[in-house]
Amino acid sequence: MRNFFPALLVGLLLPCMLGAQTTPRIFCGNELLSDLLADQYPDLAESIEATFDQAKQMQAGPRTTLTIPVVVHVVWNQPEENLSDELIEAQIQVLNEDFNRMNADTGNLRSMFEWVAGSADIQFELVATERIQTNTLFEIDLLSGNLIPEVKHTEDGGNDAWDTDSYMNIWVCHIQPITIGPIVLGQILGFAFPPNNLGNWPPDSGAPNPAEDGVVIDYRVFGPDNPYPLEIPGGTGNLVVKGRTPTHEVAHYLGLRHIWGDGGTFGPNDCDQSDGVDDTPFASSESAFDCDITKNTCTGIDDFYGLDMPDLVENYMDYASEDCMNMFTKGQVEIMRNVLTGPRSGLLETTAVLSPESERLTWTISPNPAADLITIRSAKPFDASAILRVHDGLGRPVHHQSLQDGGEMVNISVMDWPSGVYTLVLSEDSNSSTQKLIIHR
Repeated sequence: MRNFFPALLVGLLLPCMLGAQTTPRIFCGNELLSDLLADQYPDLAESIEATFDQAKQMQAGPRTTLTIPVVVHVVWNQPEENLSDELIEAQIQVLNEDFNRMNADTGNLRSMFEWVAGSADIQFELVATERIQTNTLFEIDLLSGNLIPEVKHTEDGGNDAWDTDSYMNIWVCHIQPITIGPIVLGQILGFAFPPNNLGNWPPDSGAPNPAEDGVVIDYRVFGPDNPYPLEIPGGTGNLVVKGRTPTHEVAHYLGLRHIWGDGGTFGPNDCDQSDGVDDTPFASSESAFDCDITKNTCTGIDDFYGLDMPDLVENYMDYASEDCMNMFTKGQVEIMRNVLTGPRSGLLETTAVLSPESERLTWTISPNPAADLITIRSAKPFDASAILRVHDGLGRPVHHQSLQDGGEMVNISVMDWPSGVYTLVLSEDSNSSTQKLIIHR
């Protein structure tokens, strides 16, 4: 992507300084990516259309739960950027709640849209967190142009991805403001690449390097109730952070577009653009990080509902306030599931959770299923860094324990754990392994 960013990126951002846009913007990096592809490389844009349409038209398989293994890379410069394990685990819980419509604020959806709200039956399983201290500042350079690929490469001050076909990699870092000289133009909260599995991409068009596939999130919008505020440009207060920016970006990773159809980066479109989803109402512009339920930017247009519907500001793919977002539609759900069973099916085939270039951890759980007590046995003594983490079926942490240095066995009481399926992650330094445990009484 680096080879075609510069000229167009300057063209997109200069109106912020010269036109009606007088204050910096906060936005998702996919908005820039969309315009780059559509304006500079129409063939590339058409192939993304083909991927998207292919995902829409695939026959959905049985509605079993699909599990995505997640590796979080915390690439930090200042201490506050080195987010805690608790905040990371809380973010995984938000993803599991949002994608399975188990979020506590589902009742805030307007009744006219309740019948199209859907659960994706997609589960996120945190298999490793890698922390890298860096001196690199991750800036979008308007001269060379990029979407900070440095954060994804160890040699450039970031951290190399785990196999991007097998794991969803999320990089958390401080994304620097977009500037020209001393002028701040805006702040990107995060970005993710949609799937790219087609052979008709133009040569040298800047398709993402496989090693750079994944999701990037600014550290200030990662996790619910993040303690590090991000101020909204124009002095209107701090951004509300509930962990919904990662929900939004992961949905991009699974093939969804912005709900207004990405018609224009710095202005409304003409209501002819669509996000490709039938059950989302037409919209010509994004929300302004608010929750304006009176907003109807495409008046007089009958859509899937047979009515002139207001904008669906509660949807995760808008730019509404994070405490307003609360749903995906059934149409969006089918696209994400079809992408996950199609172009991103490698994520579903991961059976061994193993860091690159590391030795496999060999251990057992017995009994399994269990009712009151389990025993963890390792094929070799635990080292001083050994930690066991346990998550329930929603990805919520239920147990965290450092294991005895030199020991090979540990007993754990599970009497207080409700019946269900649990994920146990045993890690030593950068080496991790995951197993499932069933509690049945």
